[in-house]
Amino acid sequence: MNVTQKHLMKLVLEIDEICKKYDIEYFIDYGTTLGAIRHEGFIPWDDDLDIMLTEENYDKWVKACEQELDPTRRVYSDVRLDREFPTVFGRYNDVETARVGERSEFWKPICGQCIDVFYLLELPGDPVRKQKAIDYYFAYDEYSNSSYRHYRMKTENWMKLYKRFCFWEKIFGKERVLRHIEKKIFHKHYEDCDTYICTSARKKGPSSIVPKECYDTVYMANFEGHKLPIAGKYMELLNVYYEDTYCMIPEHKKGHSKMSHTGIGCREYVSDYMRLIDKDAMLQERQEFKHIAVEEGYRMTNLSRELFDKLGYCEILKIHKKIREKQIRMEDYLVAGDRDKLQVLDEIFSDYYDKQMNTSVRAWDCYFPLEDDLVYAALFTLIYYRNDYYTAAKILNLRELNDIPMTPQLDEIMDVIQTTRKIKAATVYGKYEEARQYLQHGMEHYGSCREIRICQLALDVLEAKDETGYAACEKRAQELLKEYPEDDQCMKALGDIAFARGNHEEAKKYYDWVMKHSINGMLHMDIKKKTGVKQ
Repeated sequence: MNVTQKHLMKLVLEIDEICKKYDIEYFIDYGTTLGAIRHEGFIPWDDDLDIMLTEENYDKWVKACEQELDPTRRVYSDVRLDREFPTVFGRYNDVETARVGERSEFWKPICGQCIDVFYLLELPGDPVRKQKAIDYYFAYDEYSNSSYRHYRMKTENWMKLYKRFCFWEKIFGKERVLRHIEKKIFHKHYEDCDTYICTSARKKGPSSIVPKECYDTVYMANFEGHKLPIAGKYMELLNVYYEDTYCMIPEHKKGHSKMSHTGIGCREYVSDYMRLIDKDAMLQERQEFKHIAVEEGYRMTNLSRELFDKLGYCEILKIHKKIREKQIRMEDYLVAGDRDKLQVLDEIFSDYYDKQMNTSVRAWDCYFPLEDDLVYAALFTLIYYRNDYYTAAKILNLRELNDIPMTPQLDEIMDVIQTTRKIKAATVYGKYEEARQYLQHGMEHYGSCREIRICQLALDVLEAKDETGYAACEKRAQELLKEYPEDDQCMKALGDIAFARGNHEEAKKYYDWVMKHSINGMLHMDIKKKTGVKQ
């Protein structure tokens, strides 16, 4: 751990102690959960730590902080406790330090090293009521904050709500409006609730809408030598946050660009320059800027979606042109085991993948409306040729966000994705019998699917107990490597087989290859644990 991470670890252990004392259930979450699963601690280049509570536990947390915290050392704040605080979610602040960065709220004396504290609000199960509740919360999130929260996705429904809140403010005053809105948002329970909205209210990055069942149980994960709680269905949660890339170590290792002055108390640090600033005038200017920025965000949403819709139609025309030039019947090329035919389809759809997955296009939730049969062909190629579940899932997600109904063929693609995820999750949880059931379904319906075949190999290796089992697994791994040369999971399987046989030198050869060539952090961690290398 670096200096910042060590300090955050100290703070989260304080939180853990308070929660145990007051019987408060909490979870480390977002990138912290990813770090727990992929690194058994912090993501090495990360510099923050997040915790999550259900709303019931959040209320207990606020009361516990009132009892336990010495305000000369620690302060917990959120916008409902302090109207000048910049976010609905809260922060557990160490006021004996100062944390300064490009997005610091510099008029606030409470800007120490901190842990973000999120909580979960129930959403109704009915899709129409759910969307209304989501729009209402996001509009409240923007309205309640002194910060400008979101540039993207100022939809028409959202904008109507925001303008309504601003209109009410002129009549009743902001505090009264906020209290009215908060009565309609917080402490709501729905019998048909199947999802939560998190107070992170993210418009980019990990989703703020999460399955309720993920938090029904708790798993105590290893985190920097301690046991900390994460959501019981953490694999399902990671798929919601990061799709199928959660195990992959990114090339661009993004941090939060914060500079911490740990030897200076934040009140002292802020007071040193706030004497030079007219706080009331500054906040008034900031609020005026925010209203302008919100209007600009709304215009940009409409303009961007219109622009990318036109880009989508251009890509559709290009695809039709390529199909005419190649003179092919699409259905003749949808053959899972024929890589030559699938390569032809990949050439047809490659530009479409790049454009649809462009960061700017996805930021505005734009979906290129290919005909259903062509979407199926494109996703079929992603699964059976590229082995790219992430892109396939993202495209289906964009389709859903744009309220475009699924077809039986696209349901089949989603079933491939979900089946593979269920096999992996059950395997990680050690529920091998359950994994076998999902695997049987996968092999019966999608036996040519590379990822499902490799899942079968991984499960067989885990369950092999004798030389007969090891030999069968080794043979299957070698056969798969002929089809998919240098596949990292197959190489890892061969290393595991050699390790189980006691041939550690041979295992080291395969493990070294995986550590050098694979970006799969889950494989790296498992190898380190097996070989006794310190994390």
